[in-house]
Amino acid sequence: MKLEIDTPALLVNLDLMERNITTLAEFFKGKKDREFRPHFKSIKTPAIAWKQLKSGANGISCAKLAEAEVLIAAGINDVLITTEVVGDNKIKRLIGLLKNAPELKVCVDNLENAKALSVEALRRGVKLGTIVEVNVGQNRCGVEPGKPAAELAKEIAKLRGLDFKGIQAYQGSLQQIDRSKGMEAKREELRLSNERTVATREAIESAGMNVQIATGGGTGSYRQQHEILNEVQPGSYPFMDWAYHVSAPEFECALTILTTVISKPSLNRAIVDAGWKSVSTDNGQPILKEVEGVEYHTAGDEHGVLTPKSPSREIKFGSQLELYPSHCCTTVNLYDKLYGIRDGEVEVTWDILARGKSQ
Repeated sequence: MKLEIDTPALLVNLDLMERNITTLAEFFKGKKDREFRPHFKSIKTPAIAWKQLKSGANGISCAKLAEAEVLIAAGINDVLITTEVVGDNKIKRLIGLLKNAPELKVCVDNLENAKALSVEALRRGVKLGTIVEVNVGQNRCGVEPGKPAAELAKEIAKLRGLDFKGIQAYQGSLQQIDRSKGMEAKREELRLSNERTVATREAIESAGMNVQIATGGGTGSYRQQHEILNEVQPGSYPFMDWAYHVSAPEFECALTILTTVISKPSLNRAIVDAGWKSVSTDNGQPILKEVEGVEYHTAGDEHGVLTPKSPSREIKFGSQLELYPSHCCTTVNLYDKLYGIRDGEVEVTWDILARGKSQ
């Protein structure tokens, strides 16, 4: 395949992506009171979020306020912001979105933050859906499970500007733990996480409140957690990357980086135009698509080195190659455009509208 695209460029195989989207949707068909709310942090492209909604998703989740602004501007109104929104300016932006997106929800784990959200919501004459984030093992954000979470929920329920909706119990660290520590370790972490989630829900309901939403999970755990959570948040599944594929083999690697061989100084070294600024390596080096026996390593901001070991085909000067990234979420954030490929041709070009939206 030779594409008339300047490289490096981000590609997605549309057939594979659409199949991935369908695979998750089919899993949830017929499962009563079980929903999926895909995470936008991976795709960052509203046109793909719309495909997920049309497949049956009940809404979209995102990590950042700025991502929520992109989604709402694209007409997607049922949005959950999965991280805390703190600070006067951000809170004003957040509450301002409720005019066009009354279903907008946000996570909180701190009463001071909740009070600030309520004050601004009351000033605007609106109510903000609020989810209590619970630490079920990630040891990042989140109030401790059980009684502490129930106490926070009780206080939130008293705030007139907020509408308590439920809990978030997300543990990202267990999504790919089977790749590093094996399935037994993953099963144990899932068991502990699920126990903490159940204990928290029971504590809140014993205090007289309804947990309408219990959300969390991801691409690597939705199969094991959808019975405990009534809403899961898979993010990577439309694109996938080679590292995550081990933990969720039902989804195919649809995302690649197109790169060009710009130099071939010797038989043992070829240089491509994709380096650190084009390839996320936080989860490992990328691997070549449809070429065996050749290793890729980043060699600076703009360069990558290909080292043949026992190559399945010759790497020629000027040729185009594709790389599977090790982490799709952070790779997508490096690009302005995404090229949708079908049958070896560019079918669609999408602007990655949420690229760099980290505030």
